[in-house]
Amino acid sequence: MLNINLKNLTNEELQELFNNIKKELEERKPKAEFTFDFEATNDPRKGIPYVARLFIDDDGKLQRQFYNMSKSYGKKEITISGKYNTKAGDVVEIRTGGSWKNDYRAWYYISENGEQLHVADIDNSQQKAKVEKYLKGEITAKELLE
Repeated sequence: MLNINLKNLTNEELQELFNNIKKELEERKPKAEFTFDFEATNDPRKGIPYVARLFIDDDGKLQRQFYNMSKSYGKKEITISGKYNTKAGDVVEIRTGGSWKNDYRAWYYISENGEQLHVADIDNSQQKAKVEKYLKGEITAKELLE
């Protein structure tokens, strides 16, 4: 049993300990799994649609794990379709396509009840930074969604 004399800790140390305990308990909760359908068509020269799970690697860099989906090619278009499984608490990047000037991508948090909640546009650095803090464990899901 861990023996820590809480009376000897400063307020800052207590707050850090509390945050670490809260984070650890959150990580230990079993995560519900959800399946989503995806289908998007776009000109492949302007951006191929995809869905990817975002995560932070051992070096602290944002990475993508792409879901394998079927591809159907047409004349100057591609349709990506399929199902993907993800867990509550995950963040996924969904690209529905693009134009010559814009990339239609956004980041979504998967809630405990299986909703995809929009948390960042690909062009908004503040929103993206907040998501990266969540993925690194620096903020909670509640703080991410505020």
